Amino acid sequence: MPEFQTVFDLIECLNLQILIRISIIACFIVFMAADLVGQLPSTDIYHFTIVRGNNGIQLDNPQYLTGFNEDGYNNQPLFFDDDVVYFTTDYYDSLQTEIAKFDLGKTELTRITTTQESEYSPTPIPNSSDFSCVRVELNNIQTLTSYPLDGMGVPERYLTNIKNVGYHCWLNANDLALFLVKAPEHQLAICEIDSEKRKIILDKIGRCLIKTAQGELMFVHKLQDENWYIKSYNLETSQSSIVCQTPNGSEDFALLPAGSLLMGQGSKLMRYNPGYSTDWELVQDLGAININSISRITIRNNRLVLVNQKT
Repeated sequence: MPEFQTVFDLIECLNLQILIRISIIACFIVFMAADLVGQLPSTDIYHFTIVRGNNGIQLDNPQYLTGFNEDGYNNQPLFFDDDVVYFTTDYYDSLQTEIAKFDLGKTELTRITTTQESEYSPTPIPNSSDFSCVRVELNNIQTLTSYPLDGMGVPERYLTNIKNVGYHCWLNANDLALFLVKAPEHQLAICEIDSEKRKIILDKIGRCLIKTAQGELMFVHKLQDENWYIKSYNLETSQSSIVCQTPNGSEDFALLPAGSLLMGQGSKLMRYNPGYSTDWELVQDLGAININSISRITIRNNRLVLVNQKT
């Protein structure tokens, strides 16, 4: 397979509002703990077209999206629209992360946040023109915060009493699932935005939280060191059930529209179809294009975007 790369125009410098914000923020002293940033791995983001056939699915038309920040941190991509992917990057400031977006149709890169703090895990808020993210504030607490989709405006903090948010997933406009950082066994919680009520479901969970088409929550339960399971949780019954065991050591997954699960294991993209599969099946080995450690995956229609962690 030939080498490939998609080049994005950095259009944010042409945006007058962004220029004004940069000028204002330049007046502040940017502070971020260097040891925290030093823990960030070097990660790349790739885009593929999903091709469906009688024998399943294959990935085609690979595009390397983050050549502009080749040795940096580019992670946590999520589709906000058919062609729009928001993600986390340290491209703009080596001491902290910001939120940016790809427009895959226009091949444009746009900076969204310009702040003193680090932001992670951009996620669209249901029935809203804002998005939420995990914000590492200057005192190193991790809060759930929302911004307008273009980044312009004052951020709003949710769940003021929770200061250890690691990851999150909106289940509806008022309820969300949280991965709470609580070493050594991180917790899964269901929270209400309006009342700020919090219910701890269990501990030993993975970082991937996904809402299904049926409105249930899917997550990884790291029950034992070598036994990890994808489970589904029903909000109405407060019951969870095992969907399948994960490939060894894998905790990031995505859902295809018909309900199949995709996970990476090293360079291999694996698929499991609940109700039909007896084990994970190989979709494709991406080692030939130097993807050797697949982590996060996000899917929209016939587009797939994944993260490769460099080793």
